[in-house]
Amino acid sequence: MPAVPEWDVLLRGGVLRALSQRGCRSGWTVSNFRGRARLHITARAGDGHRKQLLLPYPWESDQLEAIRDGVVAVYDAFHQGVPLEQAIAELSEAKAEADARRQAAAMASEPSVLQPSVMATATTNRSAPIDWPGLIRRYQQHKLRSGEIKETTWERLYRPRMALVLKTVKGPPVIRDATQLLEAQADQWSQRPGCRTRRMQIQYTAALLRWAVSQKLLTGPWAPPPELSTFIGRSRENRTVTTPIAVPDILAVVETIPDPRWRFAFQLLCAFGLRPEELQHLQLRQGRLWCMYEKVASRGKTKPRPLRLLPCDQWATEWQLLETFDPARLPPMRAGFGSDSFSRYLLRREHWQRLRQQYEAQGEKLVLYSCRHGYAHRAHVFCDLPPKVVAAAMGHSVQTHLAAYSRWCGDDVVDDAFAKAEQRLTPEG
Repeated sequence: MPAVPEWDVLLRGGVLRALSQRGCRSGWTVSNFRGRARLHITARAGDGHRKQLLLPYPWESDQLEAIRDGVVAVYDAFHQGVPLEQAIAELSEAKAEADARRQAAAMASEPSVLQPSVMATATTNRSAPIDWPGLIRRYQQHKLRSGEIKETTWERLYRPRMALVLKTVKGPPVIRDATQLLEAQADQWSQRPGCRTRRMQIQYTAALLRWAVSQKLLTGPWAPPPELSTFIGRSRENRTVTTPIAVPDILAVVETIPDPRWRFAFQLLCAFGLRPEELQHLQLRQGRLWCMYEKVASRGKTKPRPLRLLPCDQWATEWQLLETFDPARLPPMRAGFGSDSFSRYLLRREHWQRLRQQYEAQGEKLVLYSCRHGYAHRAHVFCDLPPKVVAAAMGHSVQTHLAAYSRWCGDDVVDDAFAKAEQRLTPEG
């Protein structure tokens, strides 16, 4: 029997050590399966069923860190309530995006200059070659120059998707118009209709084509159809929607957080409906607490805003957050990773884990953003504040607000709103 390579032993041991740091002492191991890394999970350590799941990595010595980090990512996702199969699928998508990003970076390092004459010819002669790398560079310049996105957003979201566009247009088959390009991209996720990665790839590709046609850099056949649902597909799986956290659960979590720094941070999240990242951008200005965070999105850039407690939240008023605010009271968090740091801390709290299981048993999903969702829910249901007002208080557009929070407007909420309106409009006496 051939001896086991030293790197094989190091890989298995590295995975076990990384998992033990997260409290997993047994039940999760990796092995080689026909040249691929395979994850073994016992029934007791998983979802009640023994699982053997292939990871998107070759079983090779240079993949030691990637396999270890991949297993940890699946473990963390599973303990955040994500099904194991979905966690593996998301890991595969993340790896595909990272590979595409590296490919795009390699392409960007190659000297290539956009040739306007070639582009102009492409607009008049459909058979002429299109300088796709040059087209994408001009699109990047447009997005950054207009202020629609930040450079980091391009690197994180746009570049891997534009790299896939470049790969697709090289063929085979030969791509001659928008429909063929979108269909070719959809085919890469033919077994996962409606998944987030497929949807975003189609949307980003369509946006590129739409802009290029509007700038007369591409001809009419490259204009994408207004309706993209046939390319995105329809998911066959029911998606669990994250849930607003209830007030009694907020108070219970606060009581069980031992570290005063994280407790203070959790109180701020719940009381003001903050994004976790915004904790690092709070300032006292003229007796008011302000959030100075500026988020750049497709609908524009958010502005600094004063924070407001909801009139219905007497419990938040009693915390005296404004009177006692001091940035030094907050825990250290790496810039850009506030949500990740906070989520990891809460996942180590037994009460938070039990609470998540209770929500899951009711068909709901409790996450860190549930604190922000709870603020929006109370603002509408208990305070009767209109969406425009709540959106401004939370630092996003009305469109974003309605898209994100209208999902919790069930029949009970509608009935209650109608009853309150009837009381206001019914003449006295």
